[in-house]
This record gives sequence, structure tokens and C-alpha cells, in this order.
Amino acid sequence: MSNFIEQSKIEEILYKADIVSVIDSYVPLKKVGSRYKAPCPFHREKDPSFIVTPEKNIFHCFGCGAGGNAIHFIMRIENLPFVEAVRLLADRYHVELDHTANKQVIARNNLQKRIYEINKEAANFYYTQARTSPRALAYLQKRGLSAETVKEFGIGYADDTWDTLTNRLLKKYNKNDLIKAGLIMKASKSDRLYDRFRDRLLFPIQDISGRVLGFGGRALEDAALPKYLNTSETPVYVKGKHLYNFNRAKFHCKDTGYLILTEGYMDTVSLAAGGIKNTIASLGTALTPLQASLIKQYVSTVYLAYDNDEAGIAAALKNALILDEKDIEAKIIVWNDCKDPDEYIRKHGKEKLLALLPGALDYYQFRLFRLKQSFTEDNSENKAKFARQALTILTGVADAIRLEGYLNTVSEISGIATGILKEQLQRYRQRGARSARFKPSAKNKVKQGSLVAQEHLLNILSSDSDSYEKYKQRIQSLTFEPGILQDTLQYIIQCYEEKKNFLASEYISFIKNQNDVEYLSEILLSPSPQSDIVGFIDKIEIENMYEKIAEETKRCDEALRRNDAVKANVHLQNINALKKNVEQIKGGITHYEKKS
Repeated sequence: MSNFIEQSKIEEILYKADIVSVIDSYVPLKKVGSRYKAPCPFHREKDPSFIVTPEKNIFHCFGCGAGGNAIHFIMRIENLPFVEAVRLLADRYHVELDHTANKQVIARNNLQKRIYEINKEAANFYYTQARTSPRALAYLQKRGLSAETVKEFGIGYADDTWDTLTNRLLKKYNKNDLIKAGLIMKASKSDRLYDRFRDRLLFPIQDISGRVLGFGGRALEDAALPKYLNTSETPVYVKGKHLYNFNRAKFHCKDTGYLILTEGYMDTVSLAAGGIKNTIASLGTALTPLQASLIKQYVSTVYLAYDNDEAGIAAALKNALILDEKDIEAKIIVWNDCKDPDEYIRKHGKEKLLALLPGALDYYQFRLFRLKQSFTEDNSENKAKFARQALTILTGVADAIRLEGYLNTVSEISGIATGILKEQLQRYRQRGARSARFKPSAKNKVKQGSLVAQEHLLNILSSDSDSYEKYKQRIQSLTFEPGILQDTLQYIIQCYEEKKNFLASEYISFIKNQNDVEYLSEILLSPSPQSDIVGFIDKIEIENMYEKIAEETKRCDEALRRNDAVKANVHLQNINALKKNVEQIKGGITHYEKKS
């Protein structure tokens, strides 16, 4: 939660921002009973599993796990941090935000606003330059970029003078802000200011909501160094958090179910101009886990369209593994007769490029493909070498189904039976091969009965104060799993003891951990058998008692080791009493009833 937006203002926003209307403005909702349903906007699915409950003012997708209140939805759909999502909803629902006197935070946010404004003006200026400069127009024509494409991407041009932008912006903005925005540089030996970008085609880098964060500059002359020059990191631009063209591609990947990831701006623009709009670029060859997480919110498959040279191949393999670690299927496109996607689409067109996708290779398939290419002569010695090196590559594959396919490929190329290959692979693994990649999903771990009972009980209590009043003596004695479950139970108890309603949407706004938000929203929106509340309490009480029995047994053993018979006897009596309580609960009599 923000450290300078008052909680009362967040509560006011959640009260005014009806979650159904918030989400329906992005995703058409269909009413089903007292709830609303829709295909999830955060992953591709055939059957809608995205549920919105106006009663609790929260949402949850039972497919991908996304969940929370209206603020969490805006954070995901607009890719905004918490504070920015609160501001967006505050503006939309006319809530005036009162800030505390955190001057440092306020100053930072005001600076960010000024930089966004500066970047927007610079982008407009550069775009005008590109439309009027004969040199820029000639280069754009040479690269096959139409006026429509230039307009769509806001492509601009910085001329080869040293101070065109500087002189323009200094009329309106503070020089320190211009330097912090990364557009203006200060000479090291004087106070002279000059433009960062000169004689370069400029690609505005935008966040997912379309705000200009900075620029990527491409030299018009291939001999110029550096060939690419980007905005350095600024108060609004962090390279590893954003993806080029994602603000446009996010609307197109919903239809295709995948994204195409390229190395740079020109490849992305070229593919989009050729009709492949679901194309993005990492801002640098190395993809970051943050960028992969952003991608995962929209698609589960990515095609890597990297250059067909050693640097591009190495980057594609590295980034395929990063995507794999986020459970995103990564496929590397193999170019036949071209060096990069820009050349391919200009030479062959959209349809032929899309026809390459079914033949794209995953990480291990691509490594086997490259390994086969390294053997120019087809003889028995090379086939044996290929098989040994291929098995070394495959020692890291944990998924048995994938491994079977890879071994079949190795068998077809080498002529060695898959049975023999499996035996040899097992020997390599026993020697201490590297750890597995394609790991099986850990999502479907079996939950203990007590944990399920805790989830169901929270679900019931979240909207049923009468049940709490009826069983509160037992409920107050329960111990849940440490963390979000125990915290939520205690908060619900506090609300009902103070004669207040438990407001799920408001409570969720306190939770900082996004995994906890999604887990709790799943619990609160899952169906729970109301009639079995006593059974849930029984199961949790019994589990609590078994834990106490284990602890008392441990203490009893320690007392016996110290020859302390008195304490050992006390612990033994406690154990017997706990066991008796367990039997009574199983027999339908609680120890509270027995005491009364």
C-alpha cells in the first residue's frame, strides 16, 4: 500500500469504483446468477473462468490465478504500480486524493509528471522533423516505412545539429529536468548543453498505457558508432521493466494467443508494418524476468524472431530459458535465407513468415538443430559424436514426454535406437549432469485436509457473521497456517467483535504481496458448502491438537533425557488430555460442550 495516500481515500475509491463497471469497461461481463463471468483478459482460454462478485467487490480467474479488487485489476490490465492505479481510479471516479507530508515522494512524482510532459513534447517535435527532413524521408523510404507506419509508431528524427531540441525545450522547461529526462547533455568541461540524439531515427519507447518513457535512436549511417543509442535510465524509464510496442501489441495478441519477440525497434516496426501487429522487442538483447512476467499476463507462447547470427542465436537461447522459467512456451524461428525478420518480411511477406511458426523450435530442439548443422559430413563416426553431444544437452530435461520426442529426433539423425540412448542418458545423469529445465508445473500440489478446511471456513466467515456468532468460541481458538490465512482469520474476528462487516475489497487493499492477493481472492470466490461449517471447524481443531500432541511429545522426551520425571509426567498428562479431546470431536462432542 502507498505510504502517502490515505487508507480512507483508498476505501472511498473502492466504494465508488463498482468493480463490475470497472472491469466491464475493459472486458464485457455476462451475469450468471449473482455473479458475473467473462473470458479472462490476462490469459487465453476457451471456457470463461474469470469471475466477478459484486457482493464482495472482488474478482478471480480460476484459470491463471489473477485476482483482487478494482485496484488490482487496473494494476494488471494497465500494467501500473499500486499508486498509479489508485490515481487512475481516483481521476475516473472523482476522488480527490489527500497526500501526507512525504515531501520526497511528492517531489519524485511531480518530477515524473514533468518528464512525461517533456518526453511527449520531444516526441512530437521529432515526429515533425521526420516528416519534413529530406534526409530522414529518404532513409524511411529506403527502409520501406510508409507515412502511415511512421505515424502509427510516432517515429521521429533528430537532425545533425547539436542544440535544436535543447534550444526549443529550454524556452519552456528547466534545464535540470531536461537533463534528468535524458534528452539534454551537459559538457564535462563547461556549462554548455547539447542534444543527446543527433542524426538519428528515433523510436519513442512507451509504457503499456502509452506514455513516452524515452527514445531509441538508430544511426542513419551504418558506419556510425554506436549504431543504436537509447535513453539512459531516468526517473520514469527503467530498461528492464518495459517492452517496445507492448502498448499496441497487447490488443492484437488476444486474438492470436502469442507474441513475437524481436531484438530491436526496426524489426518490430517492420513486422507490424507488414501486418504482424502482435510483435514486441526487448529493450536490449537480454530479456529480464520482469519483462517475462509482463508477457505472461497476456500470452503463454512467445516466438523469438532474432537475428540469424551468433549473437542473435545466443540471445535467443538465453531468453528462451528466461521465458521457460516463467512457464511461457518459447519457440525460436529458423530463418532460411535471410539474416533477420526485417529482411524476411520485406522479401517474402506476412503469410510466408507466419508459415514459419509451426516449424519454430523450442530451446532443446533448436540446440539439437544447431548441433546437427555443425556436422558437415554424414558418416558413422559423426553420427556417434552427434548422439553423445546431444545426450549431454538433454541431461537437463525433466519432462518425460518432451524427452521422448527429443530422443526420437536424436535416434532418427544418428540411427541409434532410443533404448540405447535412454541407457546412455541415464549414465550421463548419474555422473552429475546439469539441472533440468522444462520443469513440471508445481501448481497442482495436493493440499492437506486442514488447509482446505481453513480455506472453506474463511470463505464462509467472510460473508456470514451469524455463523461466527454461533461458533465464535471455537473459531477464536483456532490456529490457521501462518501468513495470509491466519492474518485474514484474525481480521475477520476483529471486524465481527467490533460489530463491523468484513469488506473483502477493502481488506485486500492492505495486502502488499500480490500472490497473497490472488490466493485470497480465489478462496473468497470459490464455492463452499455452507452446511459443513462444523466439519471444517472439527478438522482444523483436530489438526491443531495433533500439532500440540507432537510438541508435548517432544517436550516429554526431552524431560526424560534429563531424568526429570515430574515434568515428563505433566507433558504425558497433557498428551492424554489432547488425545481425549480429539476422540470427543470425532464423536461429535466438542471439548467446549463438555466443559459447559
